[in-house]
Amino acid sequence: MKTLIGFFIILALAIGSSGTLYSSEQVPTGNDLLRDCSLALDMAQEGYMREVLSKGKPLPTNAEQKRATQCFSYVVGFKDALYVSQTFQEKNGSAPFVCLPDNNLNNDQALRIVLKYLHDNSQLLDRPQAAVVFNAIYYAFPCKK
Repeated sequence: MKTLIGFFIILALAIGSSGTLYSSEQVPTGNDLLRDCSLALDMAQEGYMREVLSKGKPLPTNAEQKRATQCFSYVVGFKDALYVSQTFQEKNGSAPFVCLPDNNLNNDQALRIVLKYLHDNSQLLDRPQAAVVFNAIYYAFPCKK
């Protein structure tokens, strides 16, 4: 029971910190993640700005860049919260929800896992971002029974 309560506290923190770029009525969804995290991944690639400029494409607006940064930060924060939850559960003798690798999942890998999950499960694009990120990591790193 303590494990479940701990998980929901972490989940509430992650959902509560989903950002200020969305109105209070709008719950960010998988569609938002796909749009914003795809841009974040593109922007992180070496030579991105040079490539955009050389092709005559417009640079992302400030709002797009902020949403991309927010998405990246959200996924990284969620991943880190799951590491904390996993460690807490293991130290208290509970089975963790996910079994992330011991050598740490790097931030780009976490972002790619979420994006792949969204591409492979397009029927879930309308789901809240917290559910999508959790499911992506959960299915990528299931615990052995």
